Amino acid sequence: RVAWPVAQWPAADREAWARAQRPGDFLEEAGAAATWRPATLRAVVGAYGRWLAFLDTEGTFDAAPAAASHITPDTVRRYVAVLRAQCAPVTRAGYIAWLCMMAQALAPERDWRWLNAVQARLQRQAEPVRQKRTRVVPAGELRQLGLDVMARAEALEAVRPNQPLAARDFRDGLMIALLAMRPLRQRNFLGIEIGRHLQPLGDGYVLVFAGSETKNHRPLEASVPASLVPALRRYLDHYRPRLLRLRGGRDPAQPLRPAGQHLWLSQCGMPFSMSAQWKALIRHTQPRFGHRVNAHLFRDCVATTMALEDPDHVRATAQLLGHAGFETTERYYIVAQAHQAQRQHHDVIAARRKALRRQERKLRVGST
Repeated sequence: RVAWPVAQWPAADREAWARAQRPGDFLEEAGAAATWRPATLRAVVGAYGRWLAFLDTEGTFDAAPAAASHITPDTVRRYVAVLRAQCAPVTRAGYIAWLCMMAQALAPERDWRWLNAVQARLQRQAEPVRQKRTRVVPAGELRQLGLDVMARAEALEAVRPNQPLAARDFRDGLMIALLAMRPLRQRNFLGIEIGRHLQPLGDGYVLVFAGSETKNHRPLEASVPASLVPALRRYLDHYRPRLLRLRGGRDPAQPLRPAGQHLWLSQCGMPFSMSAQWKALIRHTQPRFGHRVNAHLFRDCVATTMALEDPDHVRATAQLLGHAGFETTERYYIVAQAHQAQRQHHDVIAARRKALRRQERKLRVGST
């Protein structure tokens, strides 16, 4: 799992990577990676560094003069064989997808259709190790969990005022309830800033994100559900200031990150991180549902619930999830259809068993 940093790459690869990131102007076209987002850059660079480390480990690394010249069908075949022993199928397909992106960025003049075909086959064959269908929870139950957590926090606050635990749980409950009704992507959800993204509108609030802040580069706007506005105001006026005052309880070894206007704060008064949200969601979803519901699974839960309960308006799910088109969302409808078919099948079996039991009782009565 070792990945070579860019500084360790062959000179030809480093030079080609610098060109790939070069922004364009009216005289020169931008490089292939010039518009990639930071997360994409990190993923592709890491995957390519892993590829180079693999070549070095098997003893076939050659700092050839041409960029990406070591990406051949034979080396990729051996690499996939190694990945099969190390990674899940979906992860394996992802590594080859990133390798393909880097190959096209480093050597756009070469024909990489064969590598695209390899990645497409791996993607088709990739079956998730953990099936989402068994972990999907109705969105209404997630919302109710959030409301219950906030209610417990308020009860604790009434008995023992100024308890950090009450502030923590009220924040967690509000996050769960809001995610269950407005399942934003994790980066946008945790990055909400008061006044910038969270803006007052009439008697409530609206969440506004510019196209430069969303995954599909499209502006996103979503109202805060009216039923959650009182809880949001309670958090803003009472619990968030308390979390902000808890900065002294942080680990001195951890760098201080300014809270600024971030909506979600940790128990140390700093902006909430992805790992902190992961722990918070586990803390409440595991005991309630018997399994973990992470931030991304909330999106599956909401989309599947909409497809089950309101199939006539299932296409609206794409807008709710911030998808550019319905094609990305459609797989949730397929999951919902599977749930519906299973439910109907169970109903048929139960009805037949009930009819058989009724017939057996009649036969017993007739025989006596």
